Amino acid sequence: MGSFKHKLNNKKQKKQENAAVAELIELKKKMREQYKAGEYVEAMDTMAEIAQHKKMDPEIMYMGASCYFMTGDYERAAKWVGDTLTYDPQNIAARLLLARLCFVEDKPEDGFTILNFIVEKYAGGIRDEENKLLLEMLEYCSDNMAEQMSRYSPLVEYFHKHYTPPATPQQPKLETSSIQDMLEASLSSQEPAENPSDTEASNDDGKSKAKAAVDRLKALLNKSKGNKADNSISSDQQADSVQQPAEQVLVDMQHEASESVEDIINQVMDSDISFREKIQRLNNHAGRLYIKENYDGALALLKKALEIDAHDPFVLKNIAFTCLALGDKEKAQEYAIAMPMVEFGLLRAIKEE
Repeated sequence: MGSFKHKLNNKKQKKQENAAVAELIELKKKMREQYKAGEYVEAMDTMAEIAQHKKMDPEIMYMGASCYFMTGDYERAAKWVGDTLTYDPQNIAARLLLARLCFVEDKPEDGFTILNFIVEKYAGGIRDEENKLLLEMLEYCSDNMAEQMSRYSPLVEYFHKHYTPPATPQQPKLETSSIQDMLEASLSSQEPAENPSDTEASNDDGKSKAKAAVDRLKALLNKSKGNKADNSISSDQQADSVQQPAEQVLVDMQHEASESVEDIINQVMDSDISFREKIQRLNNHAGRLYIKENYDGALALLKKALEIDAHDPFVLKNIAFTCLALGDKEKAQEYAIAMPMVEFGLLRAIKEE
C-alpha cells in the first residue's frame, strides 16, 4: 500500500514538474515574440514572470538587458549584460550590447576596445545577425569617429573586408546625429523597407521602435518616477506615493489599518496590473509601514517586491534603510552593495549607525 501511494505521489509530482516546464517554455516563446516585435516593456513583464520560476538563462538575460537598453535604463542594462556574460562568456551579442552601452555613456575608447576584442577573438564565429549589428556600428564609427577608430587596426581591416556599401544612395548624415540614435536604431527591427515610399512613411512617422518603447514605458511609469532623494527612505517612498493614482492611494489608506502584511501582499499580487506597478504598490505600502515604525512589515513587503525584480534600485535602497532601522547593519550593507550604482548617502548612513 505504501509503495502504491509513493508511486502516486511521484506521478503527481512529475505531472506538476511537466506543467511547470511547459509554462516556462510558453513564457520564453512569448518573450521572444515580444522582443522581436519591439514590445520591450511587455517583454520585461514576461521576463519577471519567468524569473518567478527561477529558471533564468543567458538568452533571457540578454533579451532583458536589451529591453532595458531600449527603454533607456542603462544601469540595469549593464547589470543584466554582466549577468549574461557571467553565465555565457562567449556571448557575442551581449558583448556588442556592452559596447553600445559604452558609446551611449560617452566612453568611446571602452566601446572600441570591446569591439576590437570581438573582432580579434571571435571573427570566425560571428553569426550573420551579430555581424550585421557590428558592421552598422562600425559604419557609424567610420563616418563619425574615424580618427579614434583608426587606432584599432583590426577593426578597420574587418570593416573594409566585410562591409558592403548600400546599393542606393543614403540620406546625408547630419552633423548633429548622435551615437545614441545610431545605437538604438541598431537594436530596432532589422527587416529592410520593401520600397522607398515605405521608408519615407517610416521617417515621417518620427518614431523608431526604440522611441515607441520609451514612450510606452513613460506612459506606464509616469507615476512611478519618484524623487531620488539621498538621505531617507521616507522621502523616496512619499515621492513615489504622491505620483500613484489618487483613487488607489485612498483605497490603500482605507484598508491599511485592517489589513495584515499577508493581506497586502495577496491583494497586490492578485491585482490585474503589470509587475512594475506591483513593485510600486508594495514599495508604497512598505513606506507607510516604515513611517509607522513597523519595520518588520515593511521588510516583508520589500522582500516580496525583490522577488519580482531583484535589481530594482529603489527597492534595494529602501530595504537597506529598513534593515538599518531594524539594527541589522550587515544586511543593510549587503543590499546597499547590491544596488546597480552604489549610493554614498546610503553608505554614509550605514557607516554612521
